[in-house]
Amino acid sequence: ERSTELLLSRLPAAPARLLEVGIGLGTTLHRLTTMGYHAVGITPDEKQIAVVQERYGDAVDARCVAFEQFSLPDAFDAVFFQESSQYIDSQELFARARELTSHVIVLDEFALRPIDTPGALHSYDAFLAAAQQHGFEKSEELDLSKKAPPSTDYFTKRLPRYRERLIEDLDLTSQQVDELIDGGRRYRGLYANGTYGYRLLEFRG
Repeated sequence: ERSTELLLSRLPAAPARLLEVGIGLGTTLHRLTTMGYHAVGITPDEKQIAVVQERYGDAVDARCVAFEQFSLPDAFDAVFFQESSQYIDSQELFARARELTSHVIVLDEFALRPIDTPGALHSYDAFLAAAQQHGFEKSEELDLSKKAPPSTDYFTKRLPRYRERLIEDLDLTSQQVDELIDGGRRYRGLYANGTYGYRLLEFRG
């Protein structure tokens, strides 16, 4: 909720045209729509689209398409990524954004130091370099790294308590729950040693 409020404070005023890349369960998209924005939300996940349609029906404009393949003839006043930029190649992200908008907002995690681990976060330096290569200049940077680890701690501490429910409801094994817990601890360690960080970034092009 705090992340969304921070995002809203950076958006142009309604009825601006917005593109949300990665809609999750559609909560933010619906909120923006009710606020009077002309908001479009996209995700390549058909299951997410099904949930959004069940929750909101035609009240929101949600489309099943990857950002790399998305296009519309009209430009957006802003395109934003709330913990979704990490799933898109940085060069492809800004190349497509260049065709859609002159204002990009990103709330996400990055690897601030080199890390050679499968599934590691995007390089922060490479992300900024890609933005510049495609004509975007960073207009704001807010370091939120200290606010991210408590959320990881919250889940890591509670997963053992809900082990049986997780196994029953999500069809997990006890080993998979252990792996979630261990993964959370490793993740927390990467924040503690400064390898990972969380940023609000705004770009203008």
